Amino acid sequence: MIFMKGTSRPFLAALILFAFFSLSCGLVDRIRSSETLGSLASRAGNAEETRQRPTPRPTFTSTPAYTPTPTNTATPTITPIPTETPTPVATDTPLPTDTPAPTDTPPPPPTRPPAPPADTPTPAPPADTPTPDFPFAVAEQGNREFQKTTYNGITLYVAVVDQNNTPIGDLKIVGDQTPSGLHAESPLSTWNYSTANCLSCGYVKQGNVKFEPGPFSDGTWNIYLADQAGTKLSPVVALSYSAAPEQWVWDFIIFKKK
Repeated sequence: MIFMKGTSRPFLAALILFAFFSLSCGLVDRIRSSETLGSLASRAGNAEETRQRPTPRPTFTSTPAYTPTPTNTATPTITPIPTETPTPVATDTPLPTDTPAPTDTPPPPPTRPPAPPADTPTPAPPADTPTPDFPFAVAEQGNREFQKTTYNGITLYVAVVDQNNTPIGDLKIVGDQTPSGLHAESPLSTWNYSTANCLSCGYVKQGNVKFEPGPFSDGTWNIYLADQAGTKLSPVVALSYSAAPEQWVWDFIIFKKK
């Protein structure tokens, strides 16, 4: 659209006024329509009120049972009773006492010397053990200075006699050797002199029985006179020997009846 210069402003103003007028008319029509609808609605409401409405029946609502809410009971807390602390009582400090001055102590009286001990009686020497009373005794034993030998065997010449130097037969010599424990016995004695160390020498010893237990060895032979049953008839005689040739000797004994 083409407007002429100088005529555009009046035209624009006229257009604005037209638009305002149109809007005003539309607004008025809407208000009137609203009032009409309101009056219709009011009439309808009045007519509805004039009708008899039915009485509503009461509705019973069940009352819920009351459940008490448990109350939380607090557990009591035992509070310990405080222990009384004894209050220390001050003790009285004893006052220092005066130390008494030393006094002169008299010297102790002289002590008496102890009494000499009572003499203890000297026990009596033990009584000699009585020697068994054998029927025969050792009347003689040879001198070894004259009884050297080169024979490698122990030889003991024994004379068993009565009080008159008469040979007695049927008796024997019994011997036990220490430390070996050997035991030996001679043959029975004869009723006459039947043995001797020599016959033509200057040192002659005769007997009626000979005891020969074996070769020389270190030890001691303990011999005695016995009867045929082995009963001891004389005291024991100890004869020591050596295995060394230079110490070899023979022996001689006389058992005489008492």
